[in-house]
Amino acid sequence: MRRTRSTPLGRGFSIVATVLLAVVLALLLAEGLAGLALKTLRDKRPALIQSFDDDALRRLYDTAQPEHYRAVLAESWREAATVYSPFTEFRMAPYRGRHVTVSAEGVRGNGGAPPAFDDPGPKVFVFGGSTAFGIGVGDEETIPAAVARTLAAAGRDDVRVYNLGVVSYYSTQERIALERLLTAGIKPDAAVFIDGATDFYYCALPDVSAWDDTLEQAARWRGRPSLVAELLHRSNLAQLARHLGGDKAVMLRESGSFCADEAAVARVAQRLDTNRRIIDATAQRLGFSALFVQQPVPTYAYDNRKRPLPVREEMLGYHMNSARGYPLMAAQKAQGKLWEHGLLWLAELEPAEGNAYIDVFHYSPRFNQAIGERIAQALLAEGRLPPRPAP
Repeated sequence: MRRTRSTPLGRGFSIVATVLLAVVLALLLAEGLAGLALKTLRDKRPALIQSFDDDALRRLYDTAQPEHYRAVLAESWREAATVYSPFTEFRMAPYRGRHVTVSAEGVRGNGGAPPAFDDPGPKVFVFGGSTAFGIGVGDEETIPAAVARTLAAAGRDDVRVYNLGVVSYYSTQERIALERLLTAGIKPDAAVFIDGATDFYYCALPDVSAWDDTLEQAARWRGRPSLVAELLHRSNLAQLARHLGGDKAVMLRESGSFCADEAAVARVAQRLDTNRRIIDATAQRLGFSALFVQQPVPTYAYDNRKRPLPVREEMLGYHMNSARGYPLMAAQKAQGKLWEHGLLWLAELEPAEGNAYIDVFHYSPRFNQAIGERIAQALLAEGRLPPRPAP
């Protein structure tokens, strides 16, 4: 048999092929090792959603029924799902459970069936993020439920209170959600906005939402990014390099953003204040009242040593932005620079007794009740509700 003699060109091709194969295998191995390293680092990071034993639940909820709140926690986190919604990008998904009930319109119940928009009587719409929605508590223990209960105790059981809180919403999305209801012919008598925490959590302008990355990836083909850009976006090696380079966002579970500097903090404070001015102008023009609640946060005017269980700073993640934003807004308020028409400043509020936070950031049933009472008192004292018709 005649042996084919290799040529320099053939040997060159063989060498190049061998080198390329070695490079590809090395990259695959490096990607796999980087993925394992990232998993190890992420597994060691503090949990944003903690797991508690019965003794911890007793102290966090001031309860003798830890098994009840274990079920509430499991259901409220599992069913805090969102679905696509035009303009706001997402809203709460409908759900009917033992402790969490959300209607097809995205309204959470206050201890019974969620009210419908065409129900008779004065209407109070409550907008906000996960603290307004009521993560970690049952339907009857949310802030809007406390508002309804306090109004009823004051003789206004004719008022319908709508829990329109959506996990991860902040003032821009809430303003748009209100506008969508108004253009659909659904108008409240009073609209309440519970804000501050999530506004600073999303320290980015122009505005982005929790669904921003998801929608960007869904529409990525339209922009036709380069193959290199796409690979870098997905690469474990690139993410590990970013982490080692000091990018804290790689290790966080959620889609917020750190404020880069004090100018960024000031821009977020201005965004919140501007949204309030726009909403108030809309309310005055269309004939309803607006109440803006500067909500309490554990990063301002709160001694975290009071917590039954310790919370380290790194567990707060992007919420640490509010530790810089709240003092700025407090100073602006003192200087008369904030929009104060309809502003209910509750940043220093704490429950009179018992625990305030059931996890890193969400309120306990006692704290929800205290906040709801203050909101209801403001609605009544400032005449923000139409008078009750005479019998």
